[in-house]
Amino acid sequence: MAVGNVFNIPVYGKPITLDDQGIYYAKNRKTGGINNVFNLVYEDDDEWYLYQLKNTDKDGEMGWVILADNGDYPLKSISTENIKHYFDKPEYQEPKGAWQLMRNSRYGFGKFTPIHLEQEIRYAMILFSGTEMLVPLLILKAEDGSLQSLGNPNS
Repeated sequence: MAVGNVFNIPVYGKPITLDDQGIYYAKNRKTGGINNVFNLVYEDDDEWYLYQLKNTDKDGEMGWVILADNGDYPLKSISTENIKHYFDKPEYQEPKGAWQLMRNSRYGFGKFTPIHLEQEIRYAMILFSGTEMLVPLLILKAEDGSLQSLGNPNS
């Protein structure tokens, strides 16, 4: 019997796929406003990248900045053992489910598939400090057309 909330059930955890590509945002819990906007992109070089919408130096214009550290740009899938190391902790006991995670040296993107089908799949942007995971930031996939258009430079 498994102890904790991380289960190694390869068929159960939904992998990160091209359907997960797109715009994500973090909400301020108090105001309900959008704090951060991210873009998960699968590019022609068969690599995943995570971008964040940030202010530029030009009169309040916004632009996409790749989330990377020291030239380590692409996100790479990590092993089940590492996922267990990061998430098999008391603070992640509930809800129970399976995580898929990819990361570069500093930033990561996670997908959580809950055991109970009535619960929604959740996503997180995660910061790392060396081999340690910092607190994941819950992000929501943008279904709204105006937010999705942010990821299309022709919009």
